[in-house]
Amino acid sequence: MKTVRFTLALAALAFAIWSDSASAGIKVTSGGSNAAPAGPGTTVANASGTISLGDDSGKKGKSSNALVPPSHTVKKGDTLWDICDSYFSNPWQWPRVWSYNPEILNPHWIYPGEIVRLKKDGGGTLSPTAGTGSPATSPKAGPGASPKTLPGTVFLRNIGFVYDKDVKQNGVITGSPEDKMLLAAPDRVYIQLSDEQAKNAGPGDELTIYQTTRAIKAKGGGTVGDVVEILGTVKLDKVDKDKKLAEGTITESLDVIERDARVGPVDRKLDVVSPTTNQVDAQGELLESVHPNVMFGQNQVVLIDKGESAGLKVGNRMFVLAKGDPWQEGLSSAGALAAGKVTLGTDSAEFKTGSTGEQSKNYPDEVIAEIRVLRVRKDTATCLVTQSKKELLPGDRWVAKKGY
Repeated sequence: MKTVRFTLALAALAFAIWSDSASAGIKVTSGGSNAAPAGPGTTVANASGTISLGDDSGKKGKSSNALVPPSHTVKKGDTLWDICDSYFSNPWQWPRVWSYNPEILNPHWIYPGEIVRLKKDGGGTLSPTAGTGSPATSPKAGPGASPKTLPGTVFLRNIGFVYDKDVKQNGVITGSPEDKMLLAAPDRVYIQLSDEQAKNAGPGDELTIYQTTRAIKAKGGGTVGDVVEILGTVKLDKVDKDKKLAEGTITESLDVIERDARVGPVDRKLDVVSPTTNQVDAQGELLESVHPNVMFGQNQVVLIDKGESAGLKVGNRMFVLAKGDPWQEGLSSAGALAAGKVTLGTDSAEFKTGSTGEQSKNYPDEVIAEIRVLRVRKDTATCLVTQSKKELLPGDRWVAKKGY
Protein backbone atom coordinates (compact mmCIF):
# COMPACT_ATOMS: atom_id res chain seq x y z
CA MET A 1 0.00 0.00 0.00
CA LYS A 2 2.85 2.39 0.83
CA THR A 3 4.45 1.59 -2.52
CA VAL A 4 1.21 2.42 -4.36
CA ARG A 5 0.79 5.72 -2.51
CA PHE A 6 4.40 6.68 -3.23
CA THR A 7 3.94 5.83 -6.91
CA LEU A 8 0.76 7.94 -7.15
CA ALA A 9 2.40 10.88 -5.40
CA LEU A 10 5.41 10.67 -7.72
CA ALA A 11 3.10 10.58 -10.75
CA ALA A 12 1.18 13.62 -9.50
CA LEU A 13 4.44 15.52 -8.96
CA ALA A 14 5.68 14.62 -12.44
CA PHE A 15 2.36 15.77 -13.97
CA ALA A 16 2.56 19.11 -12.12
CA ILE A 17 6.14 19.69 -13.32
CA TRP A 18 5.10 18.81 -16.89
CA SER A 19 2.08 21.17 -16.68
CA ASP A 20 4.21 24.09 -15.47
CA SER A 21 6.76 23.57 -18.21
CA ALA A 22 4.00 23.36 -20.84
CA SER A 23 2.39 26.53 -19.55
CA ALA A 24 5.70 28.34 -19.74
CA GLY A 25 5.81 27.62 -23.46
CA ILE A 26 2.43 29.11 -24.28
CA LYS A 27 2.53 31.98 -26.80
CA VAL A 28 0.11 34.90 -26.58
CA THR A 29 -0.85 36.52 -29.86
CA SER A 30 -2.99 39.50 -30.81
CA GLY A 31 -4.32 38.70 -34.24
CA GLY A 32 -0.86 37.97 -35.67
CA SER A 33 2.45 36.23 -35.13
CA ASN A 34 3.99 38.78 -32.77
CA ALA A 35 4.10 37.61 -29.16
CA ALA A 36 2.58 39.72 -26.40
CA PRO A 37 2.27 39.25 -22.66
CA ALA A 38 -0.90 37.63 -21.40
CA GLY A 39 -3.45 39.83 -19.73
CA PRO A 40 -4.75 39.29 -16.20
CA GLY A 41 -6.88 36.18 -15.93
CA THR A 42 -5.80 34.75 -19.31
CA THR A 43 -5.54 31.04 -18.54
CA VAL A 44 -7.08 29.16 -21.47
CA ALA A 45 -4.89 27.76 -24.25
CA ASN A 46 -5.92 25.95 -27.39
CA ALA A 47 -4.48 22.70 -28.67
CA SER A 48 -1.52 24.40 -30.34
CA GLY A 49 -0.47 26.12 -27.12
CA THR A 50 -1.45 29.59 -28.37
CA ILE A 51 -3.76 32.06 -26.60
CA SER A 52 -5.42 34.25 -29.25
CA LEU A 53 -6.52 37.75 -28.32
CA GLY A 54 -8.34 37.93 -31.66
CA ASP A 55 -8.25 40.63 -34.31
CA ASP A 56 -10.71 42.78 -36.24
CA SER A 57 -10.54 40.76 -39.45
CA GLY A 58 -14.30 40.25 -39.32
CA LYS A 59 -14.37 36.78 -37.79
CA LYS A 60 -15.69 35.90 -34.38
CA GLY A 61 -13.76 33.81 -31.92
CA LYS A 62 -14.39 30.20 -31.01
CA SER A 63 -18.12 30.74 -30.42
CA SER A 64 -19.03 31.44 -34.05
CA ASN A 65 -17.62 31.93 -37.52
CA ALA A 66 -20.11 34.70 -38.29
CA LEU A 67 -18.81 38.06 -39.50
CA VAL A 68 -18.42 40.75 -36.87
CA PRO A 69 -20.45 43.87 -37.83
CA PRO A 70 -18.64 47.22 -38.10
CA SER A 71 -20.47 48.64 -35.07
CA HIS A 72 -22.72 47.82 -32.13
CA THR A 73 -25.61 49.86 -30.73
CA VAL A 74 -25.33 50.06 -26.94
CA LYS A 75 -28.26 48.67 -24.96
CA LYS A 76 -29.06 49.11 -21.29
CA GLY A 77 -26.61 47.09 -19.20
CA ASP A 78 -23.93 46.83 -21.91
CA THR A 79 -20.24 47.28 -21.06
CA LEU A 80 -17.20 47.26 -23.35
CA TRP A 81 -16.10 44.09 -21.56
CA ASP A 82 -19.37 42.29 -22.40
CA ILE A 83 -19.49 43.64 -25.96
CA CYS A 84 -15.98 42.32 -26.71
CA ASP A 85 -16.76 38.97 -25.09
CA SER A 86 -19.87 38.67 -27.26
CA TYR A 87 -18.29 39.57 -30.61
CA PHE A 88 -14.69 38.41 -30.19
CA SER A 89 -15.10 35.73 -27.50
CA ASN A 90 -12.46 37.65 -25.57
CA PRO A 91 -13.38 40.49 -23.17
CA TRP A 92 -9.72 41.62 -23.07
CA GLN A 93 -10.27 43.18 -26.51
CA TRP A 94 -11.93 46.21 -24.84
CA PRO A 95 -8.82 48.50 -24.91
CA ARG A 96 -8.51 48.08 -28.66
CA VAL A 97 -12.23 48.64 -29.27
CA TRP A 98 -12.04 51.71 -27.03
CA SER A 99 -9.19 53.06 -29.20
CA TYR A 100 -11.55 52.93 -32.21
CA ASN A 101 -14.02 55.22 -30.38
CA PRO A 102 -12.24 58.46 -29.34
CA GLU A 103 -15.57 60.08 -28.48
CA ILE A 104 -15.90 57.68 -25.50
CA LEU A 105 -13.98 59.66 -22.89
CA ASN A 106 -14.36 57.08 -20.10
CA PRO A 107 -14.59 53.36 -21.00
CA HIS A 108 -16.61 52.73 -17.84
CA TRP A 109 -19.40 55.01 -19.06
CA ILE A 110 -21.21 54.14 -22.27
CA TYR A 111 -24.85 55.03 -22.80
CA PRO A 112 -27.83 53.33 -24.48
CA GLY A 113 -28.10 54.49 -28.08
CA GLU A 114 -24.38 55.10 -28.62
CA ILE A 115 -22.81 53.38 -31.61
CA VAL A 116 -19.55 51.61 -30.70
CA ARG A 117 -17.14 50.85 -33.55
CA LEU A 118 -15.96 47.25 -33.45
CA LYS A 119 -13.40 47.67 -36.24
CA LYS A 120 -10.85 50.32 -37.02
CA ASP A 121 -12.87 51.57 -39.99
CA GLY A 122 -16.28 50.84 -38.48
CA GLY A 123 -19.08 53.40 -38.36
CA GLY A 124 -20.31 55.06 -35.20
CA THR A 125 -21.87 58.19 -33.78
CA LEU A 126 -22.59 59.73 -30.39
CA SER A 127 -26.32 59.34 -30.82
CA PRO A 128 -28.34 57.61 -33.53
CA THR A 129 -30.51 60.73 -33.79
CA ALA A 130 -27.68 63.24 -33.85
CA GLY A 131 -26.55 62.91 -37.46
CA THR A 132 -25.68 66.21 -39.10
CA GLY A 133 -24.08 65.05 -42.33
CA SER A 134 -25.24 66.55 -45.61
CA PRO A 135 -27.42 64.43 -47.94
CA ALA A 136 -24.40 63.88 -50.16
CA THR A 137 -22.33 62.29 -47.42
CA SER A 138 -24.91 60.72 -45.10
CA PRO A 139 -25.36 56.94 -45.48
CA LYS A 140 -28.77 55.77 -46.58
CA ALA A 141 -30.72 53.99 -43.91
CA GLY A 142 -32.01 50.50 -44.56
CA PRO A 143 -33.42 47.59 -42.64
CA GLY A 144 -31.17 47.05 -39.65
CA ALA A 145 -28.77 49.79 -40.79
CA SER A 146 -27.06 51.97 -38.21
CA PRO A 147 -26.21 55.65 -38.85
CA LYS A 148 -22.50 56.17 -39.39
CA THR A 149 -20.17 59.04 -38.73
CA LEU A 150 -17.37 60.04 -41.06
CA PRO A 151 -13.87 59.42 -39.64
CA GLY A 152 -13.25 63.14 -39.20
CA THR A 153 -15.91 64.04 -36.66
CA VAL A 154 -15.55 66.45 -33.74
CA PHE A 155 -17.55 65.47 -30.65
CA LEU A 156 -18.53 68.11 -28.09
CA ARG A 157 -19.62 66.11 -25.04
CA ASN A 158 -19.29 68.53 -22.14
CA ILE A 159 -18.87 71.92 -23.83
CA GLY A 160 -20.89 73.49 -26.64
CA PHE A 161 -21.73 76.85 -28.19
CA VAL A 162 -25.04 78.71 -28.42
CA TYR A 163 -25.55 81.88 -30.45
CA ASP A 164 -27.25 84.84 -28.82
CA LYS A 165 -30.41 84.44 -30.89
CA ASP A 166 -30.64 80.75 -29.97
CA VAL A 167 -30.42 81.48 -26.24
CA LYS A 168 -33.55 83.66 -26.42
CA GLN A 169 -35.43 80.89 -28.22
CA ASN A 170 -34.64 78.18 -25.65
CA GLY A 171 -36.58 77.02 -22.62
CA VAL A 172 -35.89 76.69 -18.89
CA ILE A 173 -36.36 73.92 -16.33
CA THR A 174 -38.73 75.55 -13.83
CA GLY A 175 -39.66 72.67 -11.56
CA SER A 176 -39.79 68.96 -10.84
CA PRO A 177 -42.07 66.54 -8.95
CA GLU A 178 -38.91 65.22 -7.26
CA ASP A 179 -38.42 66.44 -3.67
CA LYS A 180 -34.72 67.30 -4.03
CA MET A 181 -32.53 70.17 -5.11
CA LEU A 182 -30.06 68.34 -7.40
CA LEU A 183 -31.59 66.45 -10.32
CA ALA A 184 -30.20 63.67 -12.50
CA ALA A 185 -31.37 60.81 -14.72
CA PRO A 186 -34.06 59.45 -14.56
CA ASP A 187 -35.78 62.34 -12.71
CA ARG A 188 -38.80 64.07 -14.22
CA VAL A 189 -38.84 67.83 -14.83
CA TYR A 190 -41.19 70.62 -15.91
CA ILE A 191 -39.94 72.89 -18.71
CA GLN A 192 -41.19 76.37 -19.58
CA LEU A 193 -40.85 76.49 -23.36
CA SER A 194 -40.16 79.56 -25.46
CA ASP A 195 -42.70 80.67 -28.07
CA GLU A 196 -40.67 79.05 -30.87
CA GLN A 197 -40.23 75.79 -28.98
CA ALA A 198 -43.91 75.57 -28.06
CA LYS A 199 -44.86 75.70 -31.76
CA ASN A 200 -42.55 72.91 -32.88
CA ALA A 201 -41.92 70.68 -29.83
CA GLY A 202 -43.63 67.33 -29.42
CA PRO A 203 -43.46 64.17 -27.30
CA GLY A 204 -40.32 62.18 -27.98
CA ASP A 205 -38.15 65.20 -28.77
CA GLU A 206 -34.72 65.23 -27.08
CA LEU A 207 -33.17 68.52 -25.99
CA THR A 208 -29.86 69.40 -24.38
CA ILE A 209 -29.72 70.73 -20.80
CA TYR A 210 -26.97 73.34 -20.37
CA GLN A 211 -25.81 76.38 -18.45
CA THR A 212 -23.91 79.42 -19.72
CA THR A 213 -20.24 79.69 -18.70
CA ARG A 214 -18.84 82.63 -20.69
CA ALA A 215 -19.65 84.95 -23.57
CA ILE A 216 -17.56 85.31 -26.73
CA LYS A 217 -17.21 88.97 -27.62
CA ALA A 218 -17.60 90.23 -31.16
CA LYS A 219 -14.86 92.32 -32.77
CA GLY A 220 -17.06 95.40 -33.09
CA GLY A 221 -18.56 95.14 -29.60
CA GLY A 222 -21.30 93.08 -28.07
CA THR A 223 -21.26 89.29 -28.03
CA VAL A 224 -21.49 86.60 -30.70
CA GLY A 225 -22.88 83.96 -28.37
CA ASP A 226 -22.20 81.92 -25.27
CA VAL A 227 -19.98 78.96 -24.55
CA VAL A 228 -22.07 76.55 -22.50
CA GLU A 229 -21.46 73.62 -20.17
CA ILE A 230 -23.58 70.65 -21.23
CA LEU A 231 -25.32 69.11 -18.23
CA GLY A 232 -27.36 66.37 -19.86
CA THR A 233 -30.31 65.45 -22.08
CA VAL A 234 -34.06 65.55 -21.48
CA LYS A 235 -36.74 63.69 -23.46
CA LEU A 236 -40.14 65.37 -23.73
CA ASP A 237 -43.09 63.23 -22.60
CA LYS A 238 -45.98 65.73 -22.82
CA VAL A 239 -46.28 69.19 -24.38
CA ASP A 240 -49.02 71.74 -23.58
CA LYS A 241 -48.73 74.23 -26.45
CA ASP A 242 -51.26 76.65 -24.92
CA LYS A 243 -49.44 76.92 -21.58
CA LYS A 244 -46.03 76.52 -23.28
CA LEU A 245 -45.23 73.87 -20.69
CA ALA A 246 -43.62 70.48 -21.20
CA GLU A 247 -43.06 67.47 -18.98
CA GLY A 248 -39.90 65.49 -19.60
CA THR A 249 -37.55 62.82 -18.26
CA ILE A 250 -33.81 63.35 -17.86
CA THR A 251 -32.20 60.56 -19.91
CA GLU A 252 -28.55 61.64 -19.56
CA SER A 253 -26.78 63.58 -16.81
CA LEU A 254 -23.15 64.63 -17.21
CA ASP A 255 -23.28 66.87 -14.14
CA VAL A 256 -25.78 67.83 -11.47
CA ILE A 257 -28.84 69.59 -12.87
CA GLU A 258 -30.70 72.32 -11.00
CA ARG A 259 -33.84 74.28 -11.68
CA ASP A 260 -33.27 77.30 -13.98
CA ALA A 261 -30.98 75.29 -16.27
CA ARG A 262 -31.54 76.12 -19.95
CA VAL A 263 -33.00 73.59 -22.40
CA GLY A 264 -32.59 73.67 -26.16
CA PRO A 265 -30.68 72.36 -29.19
CA VAL A 266 -26.89 72.53 -28.91
CA ASP A 267 -24.40 71.37 -31.55
CA ARG A 268 -22.65 68.38 -29.97
CA LYS A 269 -21.29 66.79 -33.14
CA LEU A 270 -19.55 68.66 -35.95
CA ASP A 271 -18.77 66.77 -39.15
CA VAL A 272 -15.43 67.68 -40.72
CA VAL A 273 -16.53 68.29 -44.31
CA SER A 274 -14.44 68.02 -47.45
CA PRO A 275 -12.52 71.13 -48.53
CA THR A 276 -14.41 73.62 -50.69
CA THR A 277 -12.72 76.12 -53.04
CA ASN A 278 -12.86 79.68 -51.73
CA GLN A 279 -15.01 81.93 -53.91
CA VAL A 280 -13.79 85.22 -52.40
CA ASP A 281 -10.76 86.86 -50.84
CA ALA A 282 -11.45 87.59 -47.19
CA GLN A 283 -9.63 88.23 -43.95
CA GLY A 284 -10.43 88.73 -40.29
CA GLU A 285 -9.48 87.70 -36.76
CA LEU A 286 -9.82 84.67 -34.53
CA LEU A 287 -12.31 85.41 -31.77
CA GLU A 288 -11.83 82.58 -29.28
CA SER A 289 -11.86 78.81 -28.91
CA VAL A 290 -14.85 76.86 -27.67
CA HIS A 291 -12.77 75.22 -24.93
CA PRO A 292 -11.61 77.77 -22.32
CA ASN A 293 -7.93 77.88 -23.25
CA VAL A 294 -5.70 80.96 -23.25
CA MET A 295 -3.90 79.55 -26.29
CA PHE A 296 -5.20 76.99 -28.76
CA GLY A 297 -3.88 74.80 -31.57
CA GLN A 298 -4.49 71.82 -33.81
CA ASN A 299 -7.80 69.91 -33.58
CA GLN A 300 -9.48 72.64 -31.51
CA VAL A 301 -12.74 74.39 -32.46
CA VAL A 302 -12.48 78.17 -32.87
CA LEU A 303 -14.79 81.01 -33.92
CA ILE A 304 -13.93 83.74 -36.43
CA ASP A 305 -15.43 87.18 -37.08
CA LYS A 306 -16.72 86.64 -40.64
CA GLY A 307 -19.46 84.48 -42.12
CA GLU A 308 -21.98 84.26 -44.97
CA SER A 309 -22.08 88.02 -45.50
CA ALA A 310 -18.34 87.90 -46.31
CA GLY A 311 -18.85 85.06 -48.81
CA LEU A 312 -17.59 82.19 -46.64
CA LYS A 313 -19.00 78.69 -47.10
CA VAL A 314 -18.76 75.41 -45.21
CA GLY A 315 -15.53 73.66 -46.18
CA ASN A 316 -13.54 76.83 -46.96
CA ARG A 317 -9.91 76.74 -45.81
CA MET A 318 -8.04 79.77 -44.49
CA PHE A 319 -4.49 80.47 -43.39
CA VAL A 320 -3.62 81.99 -40.02
CA LEU A 321 -0.70 84.42 -40.44
CA ALA A 322 1.94 85.96 -38.20
CA LYS A 323 4.49 88.70 -38.87
CA GLY A 324 7.58 89.94 -37.05
CA ASP A 325 10.34 88.41 -34.94
CA PRO A 326 8.63 86.63 -32.01
CA TRP A 327 11.89 86.11 -30.12
CA GLN A 328 12.73 89.83 -30.07
CA GLU A 329 9.15 90.73 -29.26
CA GLY A 330 9.27 88.35 -26.30
CA LEU A 331 12.42 89.97 -24.99
CA SER A 332 10.96 93.45 -25.36
CA SER A 333 7.91 92.55 -23.31
CA ALA A 334 9.95 90.75 -20.64
CA GLY A 335 11.94 93.82 -19.53
CA ALA A 336 15.58 94.81 -19.11
CA LEU A 337 16.66 91.59 -17.40
CA ALA A 338 15.79 89.54 -20.50
CA ALA A 339 18.87 90.55 -22.46
CA GLY A 340 19.12 89.64 -26.10
CA LYS A 341 22.72 90.80 -26.24
CA VAL A 342 25.33 91.33 -23.52
CA THR A 343 28.47 93.44 -24.09
CA LEU A 344 31.14 93.07 -21.40
CA GLY A 345 33.16 96.20 -20.56
CA THR A 346 36.04 96.87 -18.16
CA ASP A 347 33.83 98.14 -15.37
CA SER A 348 30.33 97.05 -16.31
CA ALA A 349 28.25 95.07 -18.75
CA GLU A 350 25.79 96.54 -21.23
CA PHE A 351 22.48 94.73 -21.60
CA LYS A 352 20.40 95.22 -24.76
CA THR A 353 16.91 93.83 -25.11
CA GLY A 354 15.38 92.84 -28.42
CA SER A 355 13.67 95.54 -30.42
CA THR A 356 11.41 94.84 -33.37
CA GLY A 357 11.45 98.47 -34.54
CA GLU A 358 9.99 99.75 -37.81
CA GLN A 359 11.85 97.12 -39.79
CA SER A 360 9.52 94.32 -38.65
CA LYS A 361 6.67 95.93 -40.61
CA ASN A 362 8.49 94.94 -43.78
CA TYR A 363 8.86 91.29 -42.80
CA PRO A 364 6.76 88.83 -44.86
CA ASP A 365 3.70 87.04 -43.50
CA GLU A 366 4.38 83.57 -42.14
CA VAL A 367 1.70 80.87 -42.24
CA ILE A 368 1.39 79.35 -38.76
CA ALA A 369 -1.89 77.41 -39.08
CA GLU A 370 -4.75 76.36 -41.34
CA ILE A 371 -8.42 76.34 -40.34
CA ARG A 372 -11.50 74.90 -42.04
CA VAL A 373 -15.11 76.15 -41.77
CA LEU A 374 -17.52 73.65 -40.14
CA ARG A 375 -20.53 75.93 -39.52
CA VAL A 376 -21.29 79.31 -41.01
CA ARG A 377 -23.62 82.07 -39.77
CA LYS A 378 -24.29 85.55 -41.13
CA ASP A 379 -21.34 87.30 -39.48
CA THR A 380 -19.43 84.47 -37.77
CA ALA A 381 -18.22 80.95 -38.50
CA THR A 382 -17.18 77.91 -36.47
CA CYS A 383 -13.89 76.42 -37.64
CA LEU A 384 -11.53 73.54 -36.88
CA VAL A 385 -7.78 74.09 -36.64
CA THR A 386 -6.59 71.36 -39.02
CA GLN A 387 -2.87 72.23 -38.88
CA SER A 388 -0.82 74.37 -36.54
CA LYS A 389 2.91 75.12 -36.27
CA LYS A 390 2.63 77.16 -33.07
CA GLU A 391 0.07 78.29 -30.53
CA LEU A 392 -2.77 80.58 -31.65
CA LEU A 393 -4.26 83.51 -29.74
CA PRO A 394 -7.50 85.52 -29.96
CA GLY A 395 -6.90 88.36 -32.41
CA ASP A 396 -4.57 86.39 -34.72
CA ARG A 397 -5.18 87.23 -38.38
CA TRP A 398 -6.64 84.74 -40.86
CA VAL A 399 -6.78 85.10 -44.66
CA ALA A 400 -8.92 83.33 -47.28
CA LYS A 401 -7.44 83.22 -50.79
CA LYS A 402 -9.84 83.02 -53.74
CA GLY A 403 -9.38 79.77 -55.65
CA TYR A 404 -7.68 77.90 -52.80
